[in-house]
Amino acid sequence: MTSPELHEQLRRLGLQRGLATLQPPPRRRGPAIEELVDGEVTHSEHGPCFVTETRYPLDHRHGNLTLAALWEHEPQTAALLCRDDASEVDLRRAVFIDTETTGLAGGTGTYAFLVGLGFYTGDAFLVRQFFMRDVVEERALLHLVNEAVEGVTAVVSFNGRAFDLPLLGTRFTLARMASPWTNMPHLDLLFPARRLWSKRLSSCALSSLEENILNVRREDADVPGWLIPRLYFDYLRTGDARPMKRVFYHNVQDILSLVTLAARLCAAIVDPLHSENDLCGSDLHSLGRWYEQLTMPERAEEAYRAALTFPLDAEVRAVVRRDLSLLLKRQGRHDEAVVIWEELARDGGGHEVWACIELAKYYEWSRRDCLTAAQMTRLAIDALPTTLTDARHQRELHELQHRLARLEWKIARAQELSQCE
Repeated sequence: MTSPELHEQLRRLGLQRGLATLQPPPRRRGPAIEELVDGEVTHSEHGPCFVTETRYPLDHRHGNLTLAALWEHEPQTAALLCRDDASEVDLRRAVFIDTETTGLAGGTGTYAFLVGLGFYTGDAFLVRQFFMRDVVEERALLHLVNEAVEGVTAVVSFNGRAFDLPLLGTRFTLARMASPWTNMPHLDLLFPARRLWSKRLSSCALSSLEENILNVRREDADVPGWLIPRLYFDYLRTGDARPMKRVFYHNVQDILSLVTLAARLCAAIVDPLHSENDLCGSDLHSLGRWYEQLTMPERAEEAYRAALTFPLDAEVRAVVRRDLSLLLKRQGRHDEAVVIWEELARDGGGHEVWACIELAKYYEWSRRDCLTAAQMTRLAIDALPTTLTDARHQRELHELQHRLARLEWKIARAQELSQCE
């Protein structure tokens, strides 16, 4: 069969060469988002964007707290949770932000197709969601988001420092718009949540905190976060917005959880021993370390001592006592620290070497008792595991031997001087 004859036969079968004349398959249409979610298409100078608002009374309960619980805390308290150098963060004038995106990789190819913003307004909490029904509506979405955050004084997010705000910053830059929260204090709740609960929980993801801390139980209407990008691409392809309704619900719940999580964290740092905070021994230990970072030694001591009243694993209990003793040492309360060091040296459990070294330092430099200091150093050498041969073990052994040699020289020198007298 000649080539022209073959081409003619293929043409009759409906096959043709090249893509220029191919027509895309017809786009299937389903219910539009306007038919499923109570909102409206809002027009801006950059075009339209779908916007919906949900208003919650302040007594609305999300998990075990109401949305009004956050109002009990002063701006100075919220500033303690913030990594920025802010003296106060007024959460009543903050925006609580959560985005749903086309992926988790970030970069210029990732869009924030749904931006949820939460505000306190009058006697209610308002969640406003901005949704781009197609990528051409991105500039309108960004413009409306920029307008919505005028007047807010801080941003609250969960992992927004690493993801949401950099992603939105990239989108604003590509749209040749200024990011509205560049100079605002940013309270990323992931970091204080990890500080407080990481010892108790295997995961400090928002879903884990909702289940174990906030007592939030989502409805069947929710959708797992990992599935959301796929649902949006399906929506763009088919026009069927029914799955998007679940995404809107997911986004709202995330924002409400930001509010109650912030309230829980503020309550914990203000009054950790209150029964409603439900902190366990490991939480109080973490809080004690946090207080030390905040230069609040009295509160740190209170947290450490409270932690020791709880049932704790032997290793955890030893670590709490160690941290408490170092706090006492920094305050010059050596006599109280010595009691803990002696207990740790006697109890063993892996902290006896460290405790003996601290006792040796104390007797050599505070009490000028080189005999006892040498005795403590020998005990530390004897307590070193003989089976370890790594570099750290060898370095510690060398330092102890060096300390013992110095102490023995001091003892011999003192004996020589006493004989001369």
